Amino acid sequence: EGGGEGEKSEGASGEESEGSGEEESEGEEDEEAAVAVGRPSHRADGKVFYRQMKKGEETYEVGQDCYLENGADVPYVARLQEIFVYSFASSEVYFNARWYYREGDVHEYAKMAGASGKVKYEGGTLTAAPSELFFSLHFDENHSDCVLRPCAVHLLDERPDGGFGPHEFFAWRAYEKKAVYPLEALPTKKLRDAYATEAKRGPAAKAAAAREASEKERRKREETEARETARETALSADELRALVMPRRHAEVWIETRAFNRVAVDSLVRCVQRLNGQKSFYVGLVIATKRAPRPYRLGKKLVEMSLQLRTSVGTRLAGLDTLSNDAPSEAELQRFKVPLNPVHMRKHMRKVQAAMSEHAEKFDEQDLLRRAEEEERLRRAREAEEEAERAADEERERKGREREEMRRRAADKAAGGGAAEPEQWWLSYNVTRGDASGREVAKWRARLLRFEKIAKATVAGGERENAHVPP
Repeated sequence: EGGGEGEKSEGASGEESEGSGEEESEGEEDEEAAVAVGRPSHRADGKVFYRQMKKGEETYEVGQDCYLENGADVPYVARLQEIFVYSFASSEVYFNARWYYREGDVHEYAKMAGASGKVKYEGGTLTAAPSELFFSLHFDENHSDCVLRPCAVHLLDERPDGGFGPHEFFAWRAYEKKAVYPLEALPTKKLRDAYATEAKRGPAAKAAAAREASEKERRKREETEARETARETALSADELRALVMPRRHAEVWIETRAFNRVAVDSLVRCVQRLNGQKSFYVGLVIATKRAPRPYRLGKKLVEMSLQLRTSVGTRLAGLDTLSNDAPSEAELQRFKVPLNPVHMRKHMRKVQAAMSEHAEKFDEQDLLRRAEEEERLRRAREAEEEAERAADEERERKGREREEMRRRAADKAAGGGAAEPEQWWLSYNVTRGDASGREVAKWRARLLRFEKIAKATVAGGERENAHVPP
């Protein structure tokens, strides 16, 4: 077995030995040659060890998985264990790596180690998935020239949620002495210790470390802001009003790339209607969201809404609900959302700088807004006058109808006749105390009407049965 694995190491570094006869001319530098990065971590046995090396555009560190050149179409895969240079040749970068085996490697190395046939697993011939590799104890030294590019090997349960990318693999089994074992049931302490070491610095462990570093940086930043806040005074009412983004400004920002940057952390005054009553509230913009459906903002059709934090919780508000007026003192007092004075003052300066950059847009928008406001008021006045004229005409028409009905009733009364039963109400006036008589007359008129309907129905049926035309 040892001889077979030695051949793999030789293949990975063979390119360097083949090319060693052609030395570069003095003074020329190989742009693709690896260089050690950072300070040395330690020195031992004539070697200087580093945590990272850079080759081309890529930076590699201890624990990184990578492809290694072997002269074949399918490269080797290994994980860097140590990066070092020899004290007498500091420009040549070497590394020690732990190899992963492919399915064919397992059968080949088992055969070289004396196996009579292919490796068996759970009663059958060993097979592997396309992206599957096998963990191993194979560990040796190579020159950095054979490093091709980074890749990632997920051990056991580190499989990413979205599956594997083009340079991602997984390993849940290990090869050792002509046999294969699951990583959770390794037979020797040496294998278990090696797996425990690699599990701590695999892709999942690196992602967790990155998240922890990001969280640590976030806590540090929050602590710094908290210290600055403790030294700052609270925001005044004038400062709060200066933080408010009016609707006319939102209509300008929505047309620029700066909209999200300016809107988030601004205050807005929004209108709401509850039980038919209109009221206003103040909210802090915490994000911009895509609206459930497009809506009109002036003459534009927009699909953007604001996620607000208010005194009663979080809500979505359209830009068409924004007010152009500053919030009142009572509205500011009802706004109980805690604000960081340091952060909000920085945002205020950021918005002012952005407005200076777009000063021409705001000037043009103000002129257009005034013209549109005058046109809107003119149309509103015309509509109001037209509605008043229509209402006057309707009142006059109804008045004429009532006069005509009263005149006819008076003429019939003067001629000795009674008012038509269908117009019984013309003879009664509730304000003179005859409400009960009015109710009696109403029901008599209804009864008379029902009798007419019944007689007409019966007469019509009899004519139909007798085939007599009406």
